[in-house]
Amino acid sequence: MDYKVVQADESWFRENISCQYACPVNTPASSYIERIQEGEYDSALGLNYMANLFPHILGRVCTHPCESACRRGKIDEPVSICSLKRVAADFAEKEYPKNRLVAKTTGKRIAIIGAGPSGLAAGNDLSIMGHDVTIYEALPMAGGMLSVGIPPYRLPWNKIEGAVNWIKELGIELKLNSPISNSDEFEKLVDNYDAVYIAAGAHKSPELNILGEDLGGVLHGITYMKDINLGRQQKVPSKVAVVGGGFTAIDCARSSLRLGAKEVFIIYRRTLKEMPAGEFEVSMAEEEAIKILYLTTPVKISGNENAKVKAIECVKNKLGEPDASGRRRPEPVPGTEFTLSVDMVIAAIGQSPDTSFITEKSGVKFTKWGTIEVDADSFTTGRTGVFAGGDFMTGPRNAIEVIGDGRKAAKSIDKYLSGDKERTYDYFFKDQDPVRNDPGYESIPRQEQNSVQMDARWDIDKEVELGFSKEDASKEADRCLLCHYNIFIDEKCILCGGCIDVCPHNCIEMISRDKVDTEDLPEGSIPDDWDAVMAIDEEKCIRCGLCVKRCPVDAIKMKRFSYAEAVV
Repeated sequence: MDYKVVQADESWFRENISCQYACPVNTPASSYIERIQEGEYDSALGLNYMANLFPHILGRVCTHPCESACRRGKIDEPVSICSLKRVAADFAEKEYPKNRLVAKTTGKRIAIIGAGPSGLAAGNDLSIMGHDVTIYEALPMAGGMLSVGIPPYRLPWNKIEGAVNWIKELGIELKLNSPISNSDEFEKLVDNYDAVYIAAGAHKSPELNILGEDLGGVLHGITYMKDINLGRQQKVPSKVAVVGGGFTAIDCARSSLRLGAKEVFIIYRRTLKEMPAGEFEVSMAEEEAIKILYLTTPVKISGNENAKVKAIECVKNKLGEPDASGRRRPEPVPGTEFTLSVDMVIAAIGQSPDTSFITEKSGVKFTKWGTIEVDADSFTTGRTGVFAGGDFMTGPRNAIEVIGDGRKAAKSIDKYLSGDKERTYDYFFKDQDPVRNDPGYESIPRQEQNSVQMDARWDIDKEVELGFSKEDASKEADRCLLCHYNIFIDEKCILCGGCIDVCPHNCIEMISRDKVDTEDLPEGSIPDDWDAVMAIDEEKCIRCGLCVKRCPVDAIKMKRFSYAEAVV
């Protein structure tokens, strides 16, 4: 077997920090977790603000793709990166950074349609770049689906309000109750501003397309959650069925319990494995005694003499071949029909953008599915100066992904307005060994967040998850393998093999020189008198530093890698 030498450049090191690389906005997770280990919460929060803008929010509702990538998960369970983000926000003395560095005013004016997470993220960055930003929002509050799609027991309103006010401090003009409702209003924006970013979200709900959907008591999930968050939905009947398997379905079900329902069912056509909602959210629903009916499809809603819901008829499924989404297609099983007696049905089977205010005459092009055609890299549309992103471009996604869209779109808009100006990454190394509070960090189990006791959690405004205590946060932070540290072996190495002997995970190997593919290496990369070289498996390494201490000639160094995106 020949060993291929990897060029350890900036890109390689960035990709090697798997949690940060998996994050749509490159949040430096291992770096802020290291700060939490040291009890430096303000510094940890500051590192979050470099990337995700909303740590108070994302520490509660992020779908944390970083945790799926976390190398600790290959040992036992991933680090609770999302919860530690909240720790930084909960315990920092300064909730929001002040005196942000803002570029000189450019005189360029930008309109953003939608004050959801994507629009707010774009507005923040464009303001910092020196542009004048106005955001048009149809709702009476900013935050988009953060405000009207997520219940306050999961995300308190004051956390959204605080983030919005912090961004407004940059001088952004926020126009609430200001929908862009038709093509004339859209054209006026395009004519009056130097650029327009459409971040209007996906607020339309698809139909179930079954008999009885027009009965009283049949609601759509997005409408239901909006009514709750806007104070319009005060009480619900005794038995509620929610159709769907995403986050909105779980939120509708748990909210119904808090508004008076005695029994709540979630009807989902596939299995738990295919369920779009996160495992944690599903477990919380089950903890609250919500009954989840897997492999079940509704086929008819029955009504009483007053044309109100009285039952929902369903059929059990089996999974067939994969469909276009890659998930196995649910197929009804004949003879498995059954009926649930319910008083309300909530359809939470998806969301789509409302593009009715844009016509083909505007120059914006549409796909065959009726969505806006957008370049995936630049977020440009078919109309010069018009950009689009977030849920409006793709349909519903999670907050961190649409924040990523907003930040990338801001870069593209700035480039359009300012020439070829690009954000750059600065990176550097520092000789430094990790500081471990607990030498047995490899065996620390994943910590559980504190939560409100079951008998006290039925007020819809009462936050259920309370986050980590400082003690538990320190333990959880110690579980991090600190992937931004790397082992370097220099030419002083005498090939004694001492590092191999002490390595607890067999990460270091001595290999014969003739097994190394040197074709692409610069001449002299391996000294002529070396018969063997040392190879390091970064995937296995737990950054314990034993090899550094064992080396008799000080040939091994632990270096800390960091990088940051330049904003202005």
